[in-house]
Amino acid sequence: MSKKQEKIFKRVKKKAQRPEYISKLKSDLNRTEELAEDVIQSSGAPTVNDAIREGIPADLPVNPPLETLQDKIDLGQPIQFSENGIFHTAIPLQTINYKTKPNEKVIQNEGSYIVLGTDGDKGTESGYGALGSNRANSIDLVVGRMSSARNGKGPKGSDTLKGAYVDDSYFADAARINISQLTDIDKSFGLSETNTPQSVARSGIGIKADAVRIIGREGIKIVTGRADGPSGFGRKGETNSLGGKIAESAPTIDLIAGNNTGNIKVWGGLFQPVEMIPNLQPAVKGYITRDAFRDLGNIVDELWSAVYALTLSQITFNGVLGADPFRPWVPPGAVAATTSQVLFVMNSLYHTRVNKNMWEFNYLYPFGYKFICSRNVNIT
Repeated sequence: MSKKQEKIFKRVKKKAQRPEYISKLKSDLNRTEELAEDVIQSSGAPTVNDAIREGIPADLPVNPPLETLQDKIDLGQPIQFSENGIFHTAIPLQTINYKTKPNEKVIQNEGSYIVLGTDGDKGTESGYGALGSNRANSIDLVVGRMSSARNGKGPKGSDTLKGAYVDDSYFADAARINISQLTDIDKSFGLSETNTPQSVARSGIGIKADAVRIIGREGIKIVTGRADGPSGFGRKGETNSLGGKIAESAPTIDLIAGNNTGNIKVWGGLFQPVEMIPNLQPAVKGYITRDAFRDLGNIVDELWSAVYALTLSQITFNGVLGADPFRPWVPPGAVAATTSQVLFVMNSLYHTRVNKNMWEFNYLYPFGYKFICSRNVNIT
């Protein structure tokens, strides 16, 4: 600080210590505060005195700074972000454009689509919509178009500004529910052939995703065939979607694990090294299977009785044969044979009889802990 500045500082300091100067400064401050309050009151905003009367500290910031996301959550303030997806906000999606067909109406939000149009599982050349059918209306609900392409990276070009243009893909899209008035549903979803004829040119509903759950709190029915006594169809009953007759009274239900309906090769032994077993087989009915095992149990009882009677007869014969005074070696042999038949034949027969009864008790009766009939699932 220069000498001139020091002189000015001392002069101001000396002046500020005078009582009349301090009084004038306080008067100016009070006047400034009154003017500020007049301005605040005229604008309708609460004054500092209002805040003090309400018990609010006068130095409280109007909008305290929020450092973290949790601060806003604690204060109940809305969370607004841009392109990060937190709390269902906008998601930075890949740029994937659906190739809309001329007759389709598309309702889209981010990666979710509802497409109202006609049947077609690929591009404009696919399905009955490509043939110009006026009875092939469809509703296609899709999420995650081409999500499995390139090992889950999406279609090529989806990460660029221009983006990728894609058609429907029943195999690469993440999840889909397709409702069609006229379609080849088995072919569209790539389902294996079974003993049941493939659905061709019929209405269909297809559901596909990584995991599908059908949940009924009070029961689920999977039913094939005509409805039970609908009105307005005459003696023939309900028809198919084209007005034709439903040929089978009870069309089949196929439960196919692995989408494989071919044959399985297995080792069949020395005389039949390779045996072919059909992978898709008919289901068994619980009550009929139970009755079949019970009948088999009766046959086992008959065999048991025959062996038991034969053993008793043999023991009686051994007693007669053992009474031989002229051949001293015969009686000891008869005693040994009788002892073996009692210990190793009749004793085993009694064990077999008990085990057979316990097997029936556990598996073939409703009170058994391993009853073979399901208590929850019924089939025809």
